[in-house]
Formats: sequence, structure tokens, C-alpha cells
Amino acid sequence: MRLGEDKARVLAFLIPMFVRAIPEVLSWPFPIGFDTLIYAGYAVSETFVRMPVLQVFKTTSLLFIIYTLLYKALGDPLLPAKILGSLLTGLVGFTIYLYGRAAGYKPGISLLASLLATTYFVGLRISWEMYRQMLGTVFLFLIFYLERRPQTMMNRLGQAVLSFLTAWSHEFITVILLSYKAIQALEKKYPQKIIEEALPAVPAGLLFLYQVYSPSTGALQVPVLQVASPTPLYLFLYITGFVLYLYLPLAPLIVFGIGELGKPQLRDFAIVCLLLTYLPLISMGILDILWFRWTILLVYPLAFMAARGLERLMNGEAPLSRETARRLAVATLVLNVMFTATYLVLPPEGQFNKYFGDWNMYKQFIQTSMLQSCIPLRDIPPTIEAIKWVDSLPGDKTLVLHEAFHNWAQIYAKNTRLVRINEQKLSSPIRQNISQLLVALAEKQNTTVYTIWWTNTTWYNMTQPPPQYKLIKTFQDIGIYVYEP
Repeated sequence: MRLGEDKARVLAFLIPMFVRAIPEVLSWPFPIGFDTLIYAGYAVSETFVRMPVLQVFKTTSLLFIIYTLLYKALGDPLLPAKILGSLLTGLVGFTIYLYGRAAGYKPGISLLASLLATTYFVGLRISWEMYRQMLGTVFLFLIFYLERRPQTMMNRLGQAVLSFLTAWSHEFITVILLSYKAIQALEKKYPQKIIEEALPAVPAGLLFLYQVYSPSTGALQVPVLQVASPTPLYLFLYITGFVLYLYLPLAPLIVFGIGELGKPQLRDFAIVCLLLTYLPLISMGILDILWFRWTILLVYPLAFMAARGLERLMNGEAPLSRETARRLAVATLVLNVMFTATYLVLPPEGQFNKYFGDWNMYKQFIQTSMLQSCIPLRDIPPTIEAIKWVDSLPGDKTLVLHEAFHNWAQIYAKNTRLVRINEQKLSSPIRQNISQLLVALAEKQNTTVYTIWWTNTTWYNMTQPPPQYKLIKTFQDIGIYVYEP
């Protein structure tokens, strides 16, 4: 039975949306993801709706504004996170389908590409928390779709508006858009064609320059990190291992769909992501722009390669016997359906799929399960209790917190000064815990200092706070510690 166009479009939106909704239902009423709580904290403080207009555009704030408006309408700081995760996943699937059809793929193959991009475990990892990035991805694939349509004045105007919205949504997606447009413009022979190619991306380019320009230094400033690694070979193996870990389950399909990189959008998308994935190696660890995030973004072009590879295997176009090819295609699909199911519904402490559990050497980049926040779901109620208990104490007080607990405190602490400690060397194979920073920041306070941590844990590479912090109260496995040097 052939899949009709209208039905395929609806399914490209509904299936990703409903699949993504499964962990939201299982985790109710708490949101999953790490950045989702950051969105909630900014919504409660109304940071981005109170900013001057010029400052609003200085940051990629569109998602924060949408989240804040939803919070004000619904009255619950957590509910927008549970709605937006599923909705944005559906929109990503839908726009990928639109691009696939405009690029000449059949409805079934376009639908499969949209499903792989959103329900493969890497796509789910994106939807776990990267809402800003998903919003930018929606606009990017709409631009790709319009590029494949007749180039009328309204079409080009639409691309220009979408490029501005892309730059207002997420930095990484803007880099992909601008890099793609630059590559395409350079391939043109005549100045008029170069201008026509580049013009729709001008709003994105101008906004991006405004965002990275620093008035204090009079220069462009792009935040970069450094990667700590024993040797360049170790770093190469570490990064390559991550690439293989993410896409090995789809490798049989990707190999037979490699020809899809002939399409300029997919080719340039993949080139940019691969270059920035290996940037720390190319620069000998000096430059890094969250290399692992670019590796994760590769899921979009690779989804089209995998979908086309499946079609070739099923149609007998691969250099294998027809029976072997079909068995390989079906086995790969079944394996990935099982992977999706276990990633969606099993909690991190009960993840029996060793690919996400014991065999996962990259848990700081790819979480064990969708069913977790920045802390395990079971620890959220006692964490909220602990925050409220400290907040109710008399006198001046400060909570010095790891970012995982600060995310919750910024929502529920009303009468306590908060000091945030971010994860150290996020991109590096060698990670540090925050023990020294907990002490150093506590020494700078002139109030009573507390922190909140587990009584015993393996999370975030710190079993317990340093000995200067004394346990004074517990809520289940969550402890409240006071600083007593």
C-alpha cells in the first residue's frame, strides 16, 4: 500500500510528538532534561521579557520568551517544558519531512528520515533538553524546503525572515546556515548569482554579528573552551569513539545511503558538523566549541542517508543478495526500535540495555535514559523539600550549589542567595568535580553557607561534598550541608 502525501505529513508530526510524550507522561509532573529547568528559572524571573529590546536580540532568546509567555498563561513553571518538548519534536519531524519531499524523496522515505531524526536515540537526546536548538532546526529545514521551491520574491522574503528567526533561536544552527550559504555562494560563477544565494541569509548574518560583537573590546567574541587530554592520539580516539558510539546502530543503513551526501544541504550540514567535531584535535586542544554537540547534530543528515540506505537494501539495489539485504535492513530497524523503547521508558538506575548503561563511556554527553532530569526523578521531591527547608531558615544565608541543584533552587528558593557552580571542563575526556570550588566560593561569603548534595552518589564525579561541609539534615537520599571550616 502506497503512503499518501497528506497521511505522511500528519504522521511526520504526530509520531515524533507522541513518542517524545511518553517519557513526559512517565515522569509526570516533573520535566525531564537539564536545560529545561534553566528555561523555567528564567521564566519565573521574567528575565527576557523585562530586557530592553536591543538586549533581547543580543542573545538567542526566542525560546526563552516563548517559554515565559507560556508560563504566564499556564501559571506553572514546569508545565511549558513538558508541552514544548513534544511539540518541538513533532515540528522538527514535520519540517524534515517537508524538506525531504521538496528534495525529491518519496513520501515513505521522507517519513522514515523524519522518524529516524527524531526517535533514534540521538534525536531523542536532542529533544531531552535542547529546545532552543530544536526551534532553530525547525526554521533551518523550512529554509531548506523553500530553497527547493520556485524562487519567487515571497519565497526569498520568507527565507530571509526564517534566517533571522534561526539566528534568534540558536547559535549552532545559525553557524550551519551561514556556512551552508557561504559554501553555496562560493560555488557560483557570476556575481549576480552569488548575491542571490547569499541575500536571504543576510538577516541571520547581521544578527549573529550583533550577538558576538563585544562593545567593551570592540571585537567579535566567540566563547571557546579548551579540551584536556593526555595525548592527541587519545583525543582522536575519544572523539572518534563518540562518533561511532552514536551512529554504529544505524551503520548498515548509513553505508548504503552514503550517496545522499550529494545533496548540497545534507553535504554541507555534515561537513560543518564534522569539522567542528574534530576542531579540538585540529587545534591541538586549544579551541573547542562544545565538539560533542556538533557530533550529535550529525543525526539530521545521517537520518536521510539511513532512510535511503534502507530503501536500497529493500529494493535490492545494494551489492548483496536480495534476501541478505532485506534481512540486514529489517534487523537494523528492529534493533533500533528496541533501542528507542529502552531509552524512552527505563530509568537510569534500571537501564538494562548495556549500550546505554555499562557500555556507555560518554554518559556526560549521552544520558543513560530519557527518564531523568539533571538529577534522578526519584530525587526531585526531596530536593525541592531540601531547598524549601533552607529557604525557610531565619537570617542571611547562601546556597552554593552545583548547577544540577541550582536549576531547581532558582525556581523554589525565594529568600536565599544562590551561587551557581557549573560543570568543569565539560568537553574534556578528563573531568573534574567541584569539591575545590565548593570550598573556595564558600570562603568568599559573609553569610551562613549551605549546599545540597546526595548523602552518597556516583553522579557528577563527587561522592560527597568536601569535609568542610557538615551534614545537618536529610530528605531521603538528599542531604543539606552547612559550611564549617
